Amino acid sequence: MTPQQLIRFQKIIDVKEWRENPLHESVEKKLFNLMNKLNENEVNLVLELLNNFTWIGNNQYDKKILDIFRKIDSSIISSATKFYFFPVVKPWDSYKLKSGLSLIYPVVGIINYIEELDHIEKGSNCIITNYKTLSKLKLKDTEYLILVDDFIGSGKTFKSCIEQIESYSIPLEKIILISIAIQNEGLEIITNKKIKTYYSHIERKGITDFYYADEQTKRKSLMKLIERKLKFNSKFSLGYEESEALLSLIKTPNNTFPIFWHEYYDHNLVKKAPFPRY
Repeated sequence: MTPQQLIRFQKIIDVKEWRENPLHESVEKKLFNLMNKLNENEVNLVLELLNNFTWIGNNQYDKKILDIFRKIDSSIISSATKFYFFPVVKPWDSYKLKSGLSLIYPVVGIINYIEELDHIEKGSNCIITNYKTLSKLKLKDTEYLILVDDFIGSGKTFKSCIEQIESYSIPLEKIILISIAIQNEGLEIITNKKIKTYYSHIERKGITDFYYADEQTKRKSLMKLIERKLKFNSKFSLGYEESEALLSLIKTPNNTFPIFWHEYYDHNLVKKAPFPRY
């Protein structure tokens, strides 16, 4: 990394106010070590992507969740008597329900601080933990099913989840989707289903949505060279489903460019990425 690139790197951190996150020293050090393995052109690409990178740490979740629930249409809030909660998970990935539920329990706890929701039943007894129980759900006119996810990428997981829910004859107008962040591609699928959706951030593809023609092709090719150089799993090239996400949450989604979350080797030693998934 050249002195000029180091200055750019420090400026990005300053502008994004990442030093307010208690984990910033670890992230900054790992980013520095990673870029020291790359050539000048490769570092320039990483710095370009970092300019548009969103890091939402654990210390920001409470506010994000409170803000999202306060966006829900007032007519829904005033008429609702009960909220049920279920994670966005593919029906055949039922083993992932546990990780989805790990987000729902804090959500339910946090929204109990919103006085406008005090009249709505929403305790832990309203959390649905499996598709079998969900299939038996019969919503009354004043009850809603809230689907919860921290990130919607390509929208394919959401699509399979909502299609399964539709097979249970649960009315779509009784469903609300809550997500910390959503990519444009996923939002389009959700919009087509006319699901009421509330989120904190809308995310764009890191290369495709910012560059065109030769500039786009050049950057994608360079990123794939970096991925091969660092020996990343090829199925995550440009992010899972080529999502090109630039986002880290409590757990970085695999839709994000793997250079930010995939472990790599340095002199036969495994090195953790700046924003690890595990």
